[in-house]
Amino acid sequence: MATGEYPFVIGTAGHIDHGKTALVRALSGVDCDRLTEEKKRGMTIELGFAPLLLPSGKTVSIVDVPGHEKFIRQMVAGAAGIDAVMLVIAADDGVMPQTKEHLEILTLLGIKNGITVINKVDLVDEEMLELAKDDVISLISGTFLEGCPIVPVSAMTGEGLPELKNVLQHLVDSTTQKSRKGAFFLPVDRAFHISGFGTVVTGTAFNGVLCEGDELEVLPAKTIAKVRSIQVHGESVQSASAGQRVAVNLANISLEDVRRGDVIAAKGHFSPTECIDVKVRVLRSFPEALEHWQRLRLHVGTSDVVVRISLLDRDKIAPGECAVAQLLPEEPLTVSLNSRFILRTYSPLHTVAGGVVLLPLGERPKNKATKGALIKYLTEISGDTDSKEWLRALLEYKGMIKMEHLLFLMEADISEIRGNISSLEMKGRIGVIKTTDTTIVSMSKLEELRETLLAVLAKFHKDHPERKGMDFDEAGRALSISEAKFIKELLKLMQKLSWITIDDDRVRLNDFAPFDESLFLANVSAVRDRIKAAGYSMPTIEETSSILKISQSDMTRIIAYMKERKELVIIGAGFLLLSEIAEDFRDKLKSIDGDITLAVVRDLTGSSRKYSLPLLEYFDSKGITRRVGDKRILLKK
Repeated sequence: MATGEYPFVIGTAGHIDHGKTALVRALSGVDCDRLTEEKKRGMTIELGFAPLLLPSGKTVSIVDVPGHEKFIRQMVAGAAGIDAVMLVIAADDGVMPQTKEHLEILTLLGIKNGITVINKVDLVDEEMLELAKDDVISLISGTFLEGCPIVPVSAMTGEGLPELKNVLQHLVDSTTQKSRKGAFFLPVDRAFHISGFGTVVTGTAFNGVLCEGDELEVLPAKTIAKVRSIQVHGESVQSASAGQRVAVNLANISLEDVRRGDVIAAKGHFSPTECIDVKVRVLRSFPEALEHWQRLRLHVGTSDVVVRISLLDRDKIAPGECAVAQLLPEEPLTVSLNSRFILRTYSPLHTVAGGVVLLPLGERPKNKATKGALIKYLTEISGDTDSKEWLRALLEYKGMIKMEHLLFLMEADISEIRGNISSLEMKGRIGVIKTTDTTIVSMSKLEELRETLLAVLAKFHKDHPERKGMDFDEAGRALSISEAKFIKELLKLMQKLSWITIDDDRVRLNDFAPFDESLFLANVSAVRDRIKAAGYSMPTIEETSSILKISQSDMTRIIAYMKERKELVIIGAGFLLLSEIAEDFRDKLKSIDGDITLAVVRDLTGSSRKYSLPLLEYFDSKGITRRVGDKRILLKK
């Protein structure tokens, strides 16, 4: 950071020819009319930036923005990154139409601090100056500037400038800066080439810190560039922070790959979007309502793009009202969380509304239920919400979010996100599933999964009381979760919450008492041995149950168990046959040279007609054999 550099941006606003540029020059010694066209036309077309040395020794940034109506987009680009404003009004002209529009735009952009400067006092007498003051007081009544200092000055003679600098000093000292935590984000307002250096971009950093050697993404193209050097107000520095006017010399990128409206940002924290969740307020002074699906011009950061507005819970927004909505740009756009924006009518150009970005990477609702959830979420976070509650609300809306995706949605330092996650987890308001990709789960989503699992387990226990519980794969399928590590950790979390019990990698209800598995398996073994010993003289279910003294209900479970394992087939009205013996019978059929008759099968198996006939009929039903008169033919060899 440059010596005495303080990350604070003061912006000018006001009507054309009211002396904003002259005032900046008088305060800073820097002429912001840097372009030939600006010199020729006598107006500020592009944004001008200058360092302002305050009496305390602090150096802040002052932004000179255009005042002509045609250059509103540049004005928005400058105002979007400022901490406070100087509204400049010429004493000889008074309040003009663009003065009012600029004040409305500043309000929409969330500017809350500033002063009013009455310039050109050298051109009016005392009576005229008092009229100008009354005009100003009327203008700022009910706005964020009401009650703030009104300072008369002359940029040409220097009258009032010392007092203005003292007022600005107090403004800086008493104003809480915007929160600028998080990943680095800088909308590009200029890009140019310097021989021997390469590509240089300039802009006002909205968030984070930038250091020499950092790798950045140029968005929306997602081109990777490296920071070769940094300047703040023409002075080379090792790093720059949010709130500063920054020039960045980029390596590994050509001038053709970056332009005004692009963003340079920390890698892995931002992504282009084609759907932005927002809160919109229509100007009270605008004569018409803002309608659903209306085509508008969106000014955000340094971007100027055409969008459609999708109103989520109404058909139109009346003047003075606000609502949550989605903006759908006609080209990919990169915006930052909590960015302020302006909406203008497509043609003719009139400022109609503004607002704040609630979620940069929005998703169009797929149905009525998802739309309702989205409206609830956006409404909840549309007020002043701290990052922890914002995270909780986001999780309630999304249900589950992987940490990697969360970085894109929150745009915060990973340490801050982890701190918020840890705090919410300790309070039992979220769950954390730690696998290769850590997943954060809302409590409502966990409870939804719990209800599903408990219902599935209750049915499973009823159908399989002999088993200790479901294995992890079965539980995963029940919850439509295929990732083995994830389901394992999820089930462990549910056990930690005392919702289920895990025993020998089996999941069960807490109050479920399984059958004695060792006894059950012993009975299975006894049944298996009995059926095997009988061979083709197949025992019935009733016979087996009676001889082995196994209850009918237990016998039913044993048969289900063996069938599930594909050990057993049921022949006819209740004969039991091991699958291995059935396969042996199929091989015997293949070995028959002549006709397949009941007598041949009886002799082949050493059994009676009582068993041979049901066996053949079973194979008929499976399409392995087919009866033709008193004989059968083999269909599947």
